[in-house]
Amino acid sequence: MKRNFAVFDAMGVLYRHGNVVRGVLIPYLREHGCTRGEDEIRAVYRRCTLGEISTGDLWSALGVAATASDADYCTRHELTADAPRALRELNEGGITPLVLTNDAAPWSELLRDRFGLTAHVEAWFVSSAIGARKPDPAAYQAILAHPGLDPTHTHFIDDRPTNLRAAQAAGFRPILFP
Repeated sequence: MKRNFAVFDAMGVLYRHGNVVRGVLIPYLREHGCTRGEDEIRAVYRRCTLGEISTGDLWSALGVAATASDADYCTRHELTADAPRALRELNEGGITPLVLTNDAAPWSELLRDRFGLTAHVEAWFVSSAIGARKPDPAAYQAILAHPGLDPTHTHFIDDRPTNLRAAQAAGFRPILFP
């Protein structure tokens, strides 16, 4: 029996902030006394979300290890209105939600547990765990290996056109989330 899937981005689709570095991480770091520039913060964040360093290493590299924590940081994120309902309704309609996100695995797990999304999503493909970030083709290859997934019959929902162009190149049917 053929299965139907929909692949969601997390940041900017399931969660409110599309630019999580500017909208959540930098304000959090500033509250904890970080004075590093945005370029350095982005570089350290990128290494973390590629799985090159841990979240603990990120806090240390940015000088806030004494006061920052994964759990506290994740309280700053906000859920997009109706995300759990939409995921539940897709499941009820025979469409299996999956997530491909540029994130650190510990943060992704804390957020999905906090917002009750685990039960509604069959699999989470997190950049730090797969070693590739969207729009790198390797990120899409990881999700293409999911059992039963046919990209030509799978919608890919993201808030960034660059990620959608890469998804389309991998065979997915792109949908731009407003």
